Amino acid sequence: MIRRLRSSFAAKLLVGGIALALLIVGSVGGYLLYSRDNQTRAGALSNSDNRVAVMREVLEQFTGEQSYATAKGLAAQTPLIAALAGAVPSRAVPALFAGSPPVNLESEVLVITDSAGKPLYTRAAPDLGGVDAAVFDGSQAIAAALSGTQCAFAKGAGACGLEILSDGLPVYSVAVPVTNGLTVVGSVAYIAPLGLQLERFATLFQFPTAFIPAAEPSLELRQQGVAVTSGSAPSDVTTGIQAGQDLVHATYNAPTGSGGATQAVAGSFVAVAAPGGGHVAGYLGIEVPLSQFLGDEATDELTLGLITLFVLLALTLLIIVFVEIVVRRPIRRLERGVARIAGGDYTSPIVVRSNDELGRLAAGVNRMRDSIRVYTTEIEDARKRLDSAVERVGNVSRALTTTTGGVAALQNEVVRAAAGIAGEGAMAVLATRQDDALHVQAVFPEDTSPQVFDGWEHFSDVLGGAVVRETNPDRGSLVAVPMFYQDRVGGALCVVNEKTTRPIAEDEEDVLVVLANNAAVAMENARLFEQERETVRRLRQLDSMKNDFLSTVQHELRTPLTAIIGLSDLLEMCWEMWEDTPKLDALHDIQVAARNLYDIVETIIDFSAVNAETLDITPVDVDLTEAVQRCVEQVTERYKSGLPIPVEVAVPAGLRILADPERFGQVMRALLDNAVKFSDGKGSVSVTAQDNGDGRVRIEVRDHGIGIAPQDAERIFERFYQVDNTATRRYGGTGMG
Repeated sequence: MIRRLRSSFAAKLLVGGIALALLIVGSVGGYLLYSRDNQTRAGALSNSDNRVAVMREVLEQFTGEQSYATAKGLAAQTPLIAALAGAVPSRAVPALFAGSPPVNLESEVLVITDSAGKPLYTRAAPDLGGVDAAVFDGSQAIAAALSGTQCAFAKGAGACGLEILSDGLPVYSVAVPVTNGLTVVGSVAYIAPLGLQLERFATLFQFPTAFIPAAEPSLELRQQGVAVTSGSAPSDVTTGIQAGQDLVHATYNAPTGSGGATQAVAGSFVAVAAPGGGHVAGYLGIEVPLSQFLGDEATDELTLGLITLFVLLALTLLIIVFVEIVVRRPIRRLERGVARIAGGDYTSPIVVRSNDELGRLAAGVNRMRDSIRVYTTEIEDARKRLDSAVERVGNVSRALTTTTGGVAALQNEVVRAAAGIAGEGAMAVLATRQDDALHVQAVFPEDTSPQVFDGWEHFSDVLGGAVVRETNPDRGSLVAVPMFYQDRVGGALCVVNEKTTRPIAEDEEDVLVVLANNAAVAMENARLFEQERETVRRLRQLDSMKNDFLSTVQHELRTPLTAIIGLSDLLEMCWEMWEDTPKLDALHDIQVAARNLYDIVETIIDFSAVNAETLDITPVDVDLTEAVQRCVEQVTERYKSGLPIPVEVAVPAGLRILADPERFGQVMRALLDNAVKFSDGKGSVSVTAQDNGDGRVRIEVRDHGIGIAPQDAERIFERFYQVDNTATRRYGGTGMG
């Protein structure tokens, strides 16, 4: 019985009628439930709008005004003004509050800066713990207050508003300038972390709060107690923020914070201005559960049940009568005709005796019979295209695995092959992945714009490993396939056919997938080959550098050692015969050679320390004139009879710099030694200095020596490089200065 009912069209029609009845009833019930749901959502949105407006008022009128009043009172204190206007405010301000700390505001940080906005003193409320003063350097509120803006709600000098610190923390900042007469000497700011302020007034808001940065409207920071979680902002909210609306609201599903569960909420977000005004820094929000506003739906459900029962009974009777009179006879004729076609008889048409649905169905079956032969021809053509595409991709794969032209040549071959697979007029683009973005590496034809794949709605899905197929009536059709290497998407191969050409077929898409994967492997192999070749080149360069270093050090060490040993032997032989004057001259020559040897050893030790990243730098206040004079004296000691040319020091008296005296001396001695050494005893050397006025000092060492050829000037900072690096070179030195 059940089998007969399953094979009966009448039974199926009856089931369909019942389904239709259920659909009608469902539509009516859906309308009722939809109306109730709209009322619920409207009430929830109105409630959340009111709450978020109160939230902004509390933040500005309570936290803001309290912070402004406290900051303004502190900024008017005479001791603080004197400390900031003093010679060294960086010491005077901390010393001022060492014995008498200023007022703490709950969950806020006090920051006192100089006139340039540099934090001099920070003090956090006890519930915040320690803070890093560096995050307040560059605060918008501090900069706006120092520039002379006014706080909107206070109508006084200062700045107030929401900002994002350098560490990404959203805060509500209030800053007031400190003035000495008409001169701004610093600022006082109270900076309140937004999350703690929202938690502070949680009992007033009653529901979870959130924050969305204006610079990143797709990111929502939800607050559950003191914990903050990040997630994606609802698309409707993001769109409203991007449009610059002051109040944005929507209903959506939001996480409850337990086990990944979600609940329907009404979320409202209100704009909060940045310090100084002019733009919105972010949006405060509140998410009110819709469950708080659901009404009693029992009456609607009872009504819906009664309507359903009545409609089902009436429709069942009508269907039975209709099937017996109108449907069963035409269906028997149609069934016999379809059986003939299924048996291979394409010559006997089905007789059409009516123009109703069954008659049109019979006519459609007759047309289907005529179309079978056409479909068979199209299938054969598609198979031929597939065979041709597979052959082409096979040829390209062989080329990819044998070419030695490098990654760029491989990429050009891939886009050329992809365009050939897609057919005449197709454009192909190969892009590689860098972080979470695609960057074009090769296009075909060569005059194709790299932005040909921009603007497609679902193109970015290819980074997730999906094949993207998209059609645009204005631009044509696109197929983008991912390039996998070791289960990771390393790029994408994209083919675009303009709207005037045929769309890309599915079999061609399969061939593009094969091509993309082969190309990914070939490109990685080519990259590894180039990397190995570069490694070999670098090793050869290092080996040559090592040989130059050993040769240079050997030559430079031999020269002073030969002088020391020869003069000491001569002094020993002639000690009894020489007068004191020749003895002292010999000893002086030995000292000069020993100093040169010491300088070479110290240079090698410093070079090793630099390479090992263990070189210590201790900057102190240095008198530039004394430091340069001392370097000139030390260079003079390297010459037996004094400097071969005069050295003139023209440094302004009293000019001071911040530097490590020892390391500064090494650099200056190297410059002076080269200037004297390469002057060939001609001309003179001058040392000048001037204050640039921007906190830096420019020092120049000028000589009239042999100079540096243009082709060698670019290599002066290479290790151990000397223009003449032979063992018989005229000028000494290790090349490490």
